[in-house]
Amino acid sequence: MVSPELIFNGSISGFVGVLLGVVISLIVNCTLVEISISGFFAAYFGILFIIVGGIILWRIFSQESTEGLPPGSSKRQPLAAFGILIIVSGVICFTLEQQWYRGTSPVLKVPLYMVLGTSVAFALTFSVVDLVNYVLGFLQVSVAKPFVESASQVHMVLGAALAMGALFGFIFGVLDVEDEVSYQIRLALLREERYCYPVGAILGGAVGFTNEYIRDAEEKCGGRIPSGYDDDI
Repeated sequence: MVSPELIFNGSISGFVGVLLGVVISLIVNCTLVEISISGFFAAYFGILFIIVGGIILWRIFSQESTEGLPPGSSKRQPLAAFGILIIVSGVICFTLEQQWYRGTSPVLKVPLYMVLGTSVAFALTFSVVDLVNYVLGFLQVSVAKPFVESASQVHMVLGAALAMGALFGFIFGVLDVEDEVSYQIRLALLREERYCYPVGAILGGAVGFTNEYIRDAEEKCGGRIPSGYDDDI
C-alpha cells in the first residue's frame, strides 16, 4: 500500500523532475543547434565527449581490475555502453559540418542527432544527479542515503536519459532545425520546443516519482538490495 509520506515525497520529486526535464530539453536542443551551426562548438563538444567517454571507460575498467571482477561484468555493461556512445558522439561532432548535411534526407540526419542528443542528455542528467546528491548531503545533518544510489535507480536514470536524448534528437532532425538560415533558427527552435517541453516534463516527472518509489522500497527492505554503483556515478 502506498503511504501518504511516499505520495508527498513522490509528488515533490515528480515536480522537481518536471522542472529538470524542461531545463534539460532546452539545453539539449540549444546544444544541438550550436554544434550544427558553429565549427568552434562542434570541435569543443567533440573533444569534450571523447574525453568524458574515455574517463568513463577508464574508471569502469580500472574498478573491474581493482575489485577483481571479470572483464565485461554485467553490472557495468550499461555504463560502458554509454561511454562508447559518448565517444562516438565526439567523432560525429567533428564530421557534423552544416554544409555537409544541408538538404540531406532525414534518414541520414536523424540517427546522428539521436546519438548526439542521447550523449548530451546523459551528461546533463548525471551531472544533475551528482549535484542533487551533493546538495542533499550538504544540507542534511545526519548521514542519509543519496537521492540516486542503487542499481535500480541508476538503470532507471540511464533509460530515461536514453529515451529523452533520442526523442529530442529525433524531433530536432525531423524538423530540420539545423537547415534553417540564421535569422530563422530561433523560430525553428521555438517550434521544436513546443514538442520537446512536454516530453521532458513527462519523462522528468515520471523519473522523479519512480526514483522516490524505488528509494522508499529499498529503505523498507533494510538496505538488503545491493547498490554497487556509488563509485560509477
